Amino acid sequence: MKALIDLFWFKYSQLQYAVKSGDDLLISILDREIEPVLTAIYHDEASCVADARLQFQFVLDLLRKEADDAASVLRQQSVLQSLSDRYFAGENGNILGGKWQQAAAPVTVHRGRVDEGFLNEAILDCLPDRIAVITPDYRYLYTNPVNAARLDERPMDLVGRHIVEFVGIQRFEQRVKPNLDKCFAGETVEYTFSKDVDNRVVVVRCRMTPCMSSTGKIIGAILILQEIADRRRSIAA
Repeated sequence: MKALIDLFWFKYSQLQYAVKSGDDLLISILDREIEPVLTAIYHDEASCVADARLQFQFVLDLLRKEADDAASVLRQQSVLQSLSDRYFAGENGNILGGKWQQAAAPVTVHRGRVDEGFLNEAILDCLPDRIAVITPDYRYLYTNPVNAARLDERPMDLVGRHIVEFVGIQRFEQRVKPNLDKCFAGETVEYTFSKDVDNRVVVVRCRMTPCMSSTGKIIGAILILQEIADRRRSIAA
């Protein structure tokens, strides 16, 4: 349950960014991705009190977020009633007659495969390398926990922020922007660079791959950053 809820709020933050930037295509894509996650949260039968509490809290949080949207408020009210009927339908007021049922099979959320250039957070979150997705206006659409930790940020807090905040204007103009522009044009770009970290030289390999929508349009660039051994230091040793 928690994983589904976390996935929803991540997609929700991306959708808010897409709305602010007026990207109709991205809004359409995220709308299609969010709906099955929302349905899965609503329909999942909690197998314990903690999961049921998460469900109720999620609906209340969404009610607060969407308080100005009458249609959303009515939907959440209906969901709250449905959850109440599901868990408190026993004749004596006990939850499910005093017994918890096994959770129903989870709804499968379909997302593209990363090896085809699509964005698949479930895979990217588990990889050990630093990974981010940058939009054509050079802002973070996604970052995995490893990359966020290196930047001393939380993944959610990076969404919508300009990459220049983290690389600096000079490096952005001279190296990052030209390579991103090539990627946005459809190229896969690879290059290496070195930097000083804690008085030691770290060599970083950067790979940029076009991030495609389900319709084949490029909506960003997937960045994979790998730290590699500094061969110059090995030779000197």
